[in-house]
Amino acid sequence: MEILLKNVSAGYDSEKVLHDVNLSIREGETVFIGGRNGSGKTTLLRVMSGLMDFEGSVTIGGDEISKMKRRNAARLIALMPQAGEMYFQYTVYQTVLLGRYARTNGLFGNFSTEDKEEAKAAMEACGVYEYKDRLLNELSGGQLQRVLLARTFAQGTPFLFLDEPGSSLDIKYRAELCDYLAKWAEKKTSTPFGDVKNTIVAVFHDLAQARSICERTVFMKNGRIVADGKSSEVITPECLESVYDFDVAGYIERQVIIR
Repeated sequence: MEILLKNVSAGYDSEKVLHDVNLSIREGETVFIGGRNGSGKTTLLRVMSGLMDFEGSVTIGGDEISKMKRRNAARLIALMPQAGEMYFQYTVYQTVLLGRYARTNGLFGNFSTEDKEEAKAAMEACGVYEYKDRLLNELSGGQLQRVLLARTFAQGTPFLFLDEPGSSLDIKYRAELCDYLAKWAEKKTSTPFGDVKNTIVAVFHDLAQARSICERTVFMKNGRIVADGKSSEVITPECLESVYDFDVAGYIERQVIIR
């Protein structure tokens, strides 16, 4: 299975953020989306998830995502947004259980025993089960981040899109997240189309975290893809300076020396 973008443009109101993007994400890949703030990374994830309008073509398994029922798309693709995009005041348990919504015919009263077990397993894997009865507004930033991860994993999809999943996590949970994602990426997920290799597409600001998880790197600048290839070949001092408009490698080296 493949997610294929052809000549995709998208934006907000009259302002275009993505410009004629062409991209292929094949099942089983681990892909890092990098670039400066405002380069179009989050918009790209939202377009590929079928969550916003766009011009051009986005297909998954050959089907146009804009013509798919939302529930069907949610059985294939799970998007973990940035923590600031959460507005509803549910408990942790309710929030994670909502990740199973695409597999039900209704809201809380119609979740199966399997749904509840999957939600519990996801909470335990992300270290938030002890907070299951707390409201989201009672959590720290790092705790909320882990709840969003748990909800995403509970959705049980083969394509996992993550928008800065480690931004509020301390070093311990970042390391655990990397390990968990690496193990998850080695597996397959059962779908209505058969078993599909697990696939990760993630936005990171931490380059070390990105390289530890993702074998492929796609860099964006001004709404366009400017580099795409193996992480070991794309994440170079020259490419980083071109994408971020400053000496990233030198900055990282100075930080290491200072410490």
